[in-house]
Amino acid sequence: MFIKSVWIENSGETIQLLCCLNRYLSMFSVLPRLIYIVSAGEVNVLLDRCVIRFIADLEDVGHDIFFLGSACTSFHAAILSYSTRKESEALIINLEVARDRQQECLDALGVGIKPGQDGLKVTTGVAVTWICRDYQSQSICRISNCSILSQHPSLNGAQHLIKNLSKITSIIAEQNTSRVVSFNIASRWAKCLLKGFSCIEKACWLPSIEDDGKHYLSIKPLIEINKYFLDEGFEKLVVITLGGGGRAGCLTIERPFAGQNGSVSRLINTKTLSLEEAYLDFSVAWHIGYIRGGNHLLHIRNALQYPQKKYRGKINQIFHWVLGSRSWRILLPGQGVGYV
Repeated sequence: MFIKSVWIENSGETIQLLCCLNRYLSMFSVLPRLIYIVSAGEVNVLLDRCVIRFIADLEDVGHDIFFLGSACTSFHAAILSYSTRKESEALIINLEVARDRQQECLDALGVGIKPGQDGLKVTTGVAVTWICRDYQSQSICRISNCSILSQHPSLNGAQHLIKNLSKITSIIAEQNTSRVVSFNIASRWAKCLLKGFSCIEKACWLPSIEDDGKHYLSIKPLIEINKYFLDEGFEKLVVITLGGGGRAGCLTIERPFAGQNGSVSRLINTKTLSLEEAYLDFSVAWHIGYIRGGNHLLHIRNALQYPQKKYRGKINQIFHWVLGSRSWRILLPGQGVGYV
């Protein structure tokens, strides 16, 4: 599989970011029909009406919309899903908008900015990645590996995860033009995993863009691809992204050339869920917190899929929310579901 282009915008709040996104997409006379919409906040991000309108407008002009994710490894989830499809091209659109909603997901898991938590502070943004199955002259990189590892909820779960990560990072350890990008973030779990690698192993790793407490959610690997692969010119990268629920997303990218194998297909665990039901679950949590003034974080945690223990230890676990209705506009107020 190949990446044809990457575009990222981190300036502004939700409406400004969506306006930038629309301007970027309008530059192209033709776009792939298949579009993946991903967000680390799952369906919670859809409670903002302008987000629904943006997706509904894409649907209205004939795009096939797939809303899926897997915490902060949601970009990886889209790559894995696309590897099972037949379309020659697709877009992945990261919607890490609605700052308060994204932050409350982190706070609900105990890794956010509430007292005593790890200190992950959301930096919102949008991104568009144009992917294609086969090499094209515009291809900027080849994805030679994509996987979402998962820590099993056992006493030696962390050790097994470190062992599996080491297998991936050791492949390019002695290549001068290749690097591993650190997964260091403001997270106690991250610090624990990093202790499993020797100082010698980590000496040549490139710094994580999130080592200052900022959290870019599912956009993190794309920023690191831009910084280290496109700007600084490394020939091969292993980019590791930690995600909620004990996940570690691994991407290996390299310089593209004609004749390369474009496949990254893997055994994938897909959980199909009702988008309307998830929308109602998050709406109820919002109603409890902002209308009744109650503690809604527990309800946010319960509405999220990725932290649930039954998915721990499952490799390449992705979640796909499917509309029972024919139109995304059913989620807009007055036309279907929800409190908001």
